[in-house]
Amino acid sequence: MSISTGSCCSSASCSRSAGMASSASPHKFKSSPQPPNTRADVVKDSNTVKHGWASELKDRINLFPGQPDAFIDTLLPCSTPFPDDADHSDLKDAFKDYNPGAGKELAEYPNLLAGLRKVVEPLEEGRKLVIADTHGKEMTFPFNAFKDHHHPTYPDITVSFPGEPLVPGSWRHISMVMEVKPTELEDPFPKSGGKYVRTVEQLAKSARNLLLVHGLLHVYLVGIYGTTVRLTRFDHSCALVSVQFSLDHGGAKILRKFFWNFTHPIIGDTVVGVDPTVMPLDKESQDWVKSELSGTKPRNWEHHVAALEEGRRVEVYDEKTGRCVPYLLYHLIDVNGRLFSRATMVWRAIEDTRVWENGRLVPDKTCTAPAKPRILKEAWRQVVRTAETEVYKRLQERIPEEERFGLAKMECGGDIGALEMEWWERTQNGTLHATSETTESSYLDGSHDAIRTAAHAMLFRSTGSNGPDAIPFVNPSSRYLPDRPYPLLHPQHQTYSWRLCGSEFWHRERSHMRLVIDDVGRPLTEFTSTRELVMAMRDAIKGHQQAKEVAGVLHRDISLGNILIVDDISKSAYTGFVHDLDYSSMDDAENSGSGCCEGTADGSAVVSTGVDATKLKERTGTFYYMAVDLLNVQPDTIHDTPFDLESFYWVFCWVVLRHTICRSNATGEDGPQLCRNLFISDNVHTARSTKRDWFFGAAVHVEVPGNVPLTKLWLKFTDLASGSHLPIRFQHLRTALTYREVLDAFDEVLQMDGWPEDDWVHCPLLDANPKTGIAPVVPILADVPRDSAQPAPTGPRQLRSHTIQARLATAPRSAPATAPTPHIPVPSSSAAPRAGPVTRSASKRMYDAMTEPSPLDQPKRPSKRSKAASCGIGDAGPSRSSKGPPA
Repeated sequence: MSISTGSCCSSASCSRSAGMASSASPHKFKSSPQPPNTRADVVKDSNTVKHGWASELKDRINLFPGQPDAFIDTLLPCSTPFPDDADHSDLKDAFKDYNPGAGKELAEYPNLLAGLRKVVEPLEEGRKLVIADTHGKEMTFPFNAFKDHHHPTYPDITVSFPGEPLVPGSWRHISMVMEVKPTELEDPFPKSGGKYVRTVEQLAKSARNLLLVHGLLHVYLVGIYGTTVRLTRFDHSCALVSVQFSLDHGGAKILRKFFWNFTHPIIGDTVVGVDPTVMPLDKESQDWVKSELSGTKPRNWEHHVAALEEGRRVEVYDEKTGRCVPYLLYHLIDVNGRLFSRATMVWRAIEDTRVWENGRLVPDKTCTAPAKPRILKEAWRQVVRTAETEVYKRLQERIPEEERFGLAKMECGGDIGALEMEWWERTQNGTLHATSETTESSYLDGSHDAIRTAAHAMLFRSTGSNGPDAIPFVNPSSRYLPDRPYPLLHPQHQTYSWRLCGSEFWHRERSHMRLVIDDVGRPLTEFTSTRELVMAMRDAIKGHQQAKEVAGVLHRDISLGNILIVDDISKSAYTGFVHDLDYSSMDDAENSGSGCCEGTADGSAVVSTGVDATKLKERTGTFYYMAVDLLNVQPDTIHDTPFDLESFYWVFCWVVLRHTICRSNATGEDGPQLCRNLFISDNVHTARSTKRDWFFGAAVHVEVPGNVPLTKLWLKFTDLASGSHLPIRFQHLRTALTYREVLDAFDEVLQMDGWPEDDWVHCPLLDANPKTGIAPVVPILADVPRDSAQPAPTGPRQLRSHTIQARLATAPRSAPATAPTPHIPVPSSSAAPRAGPVTRSASKRMYDAMTEPSPLDQPKRPSKRSKAASCGIGDAGPSRSSKGPPA
């Protein structure tokens, strides 16, 4: 792992301009694939996990350009100056008994803890910290629904919040983590090698958990290596590490100053890094949420409130009105488990209509409107990308409300970081007429009263617009800014870490945004019947088409989590919809025209009129669902409509293989085994080869017994998706996917009879989670060796109805083929009868053109690779190309 030092960040990763890519950006392997497919994604010692974290940390760890005191003064400005002139002689012998060395780590923990407790002893009564030895004690991922999807961690030392106790095993009560190594030689900064990467990984995982569980803006950790110490600050863009200092030579005082500043924030009431727009859900708030939902009884509401203690109260800045609207988040739907990322969290939420009375939130007796569940999304977008709120504005401007179909609608939202950055910049350039008390020097010379007062003029207060010390937030302008200077040295809701390494790295920063979606949905994997699944996907494709052709918006990240089934279909014109427009591109033409990207003779994409092609050359998407040609980095690769339509196909495969009773009539393998074979690849090279082979091999043998319509759609969709991937000798027959052909296939089968009811089945690749895909990591059952000539067992699979079990037991099973021959992917008569005129598909035209067998027609055998390569090592591509923005 390379570590950037000071302002001399790695030129290979940082020298790019702010513009979009001129060539396709490479894929960078991530620590938490979305969604993962195998046990390797959760096993701590697997090569997949090791390589994923190493790739994510590469070129993201920067040494702070300054001494430890400067690190503290710059990154942890405090409301009450550290008593530097006080008597700190008690620190002289604080660590005199601490004598670390190889093999003595555990034996020296009591002496180390005694010294650390001496360091924090002067903190006032309400700010006392509890420091505990937790080494060897398992800490699971902080959200219960996802705890089995990430391997546990074992932090060495944990620190409480000021004035609060530590609860064993609970991330909710931890404000900081310390990692301890017995010798200075184990200091991982700045060094390379797997051993040191694993040490940094330990810090990074703790940082990730703390950021997510508390909704922190940034987090601080301490590394102790022998008698030397490093302070580390993590946010969602990178990490800043202090130079090392020694506990034996004045370092104890530096550590005391660090803890003092950490517990005396200018903004917030607990520690530096807390988000002033966030409050945990107390018991009264939890009871109020239950009371409101019990009155309206939305779908599955009792299940959704099972983990209310994990929720929070947040303020959503609304760009349209300039107001902050409080919401109570009560059920986590999805969470991105990566550290340096958008860190997207998707919640079910209701608006908090309570009012403040005597310092408490109480129900508003004048409010009689029932609580309406909403979807709230929170993320850290890259500043070089168009804000998602702008994309929703485009959709609402160009698509009349009564015509909107299959698209999520934003109710309110905004980019908190962008607005806060504007406030900070106006303070810096003097527009807000900053007083001498609030200049940068005041942070260092002790003039803090005015700063503390200015902090109460925050744009965002978690106490709400009627809070006891909040400024009324009903403003005449959507771009309202306080008339007081910004109270901190740097913005918080927009990262500033890379700018401290050099202003030329501004494009690596991330900005905090929240938005609320009017439509409430559930994941595709929670369909009640396969007909509902197909209807939801059909409507989502129609929504994708409407966004592209009417509004000039291309989604570019079609994945399982970005397609939802409407919760209450009786009140909606559509069954499914697409959302999460973070990676969308917008054309610049006044009239986007049809905007439909048709294919050329060779199956390549034609860029829509008005679209800047350079914006489409940056590869985006979720790894498992990326189109085959996006997995092959080419300078002229254009991400347009056909690639998104192919992503719909891979999502379709994922859900059908996992949650229906399907099988291969050639090998006898069941759906989960086929899914494991298809999505096992953890690097772009094998993934591309596997998907190409899939089209003309395993895919054409899949059938869903007892479900003729779904089988027919499977074969037809496979046939259409394979059209642009025919062998080179049939390049002239290649065709790209189009909306018309795909939607016609869906509409045709939806008109057919024979759809079974209540035919969702449990996926046996999971452990305790009854659904697939939304969770960031999915454990998988171990392979069971068996005779390849015997059909794969179909059970034990938990079925939703006994009728499905009966159909499976009586369904005919084809004998496994001993020597499969090339098969053309068109619907077979045994699987599904054709309705209407027969059309000549791309693969049929290829068949007609054949005069003799050719090796090109055979499924290609994956090339032999080393064991390391098969685990993804060395196949992630360059770490951060100068030709594309950071992931």
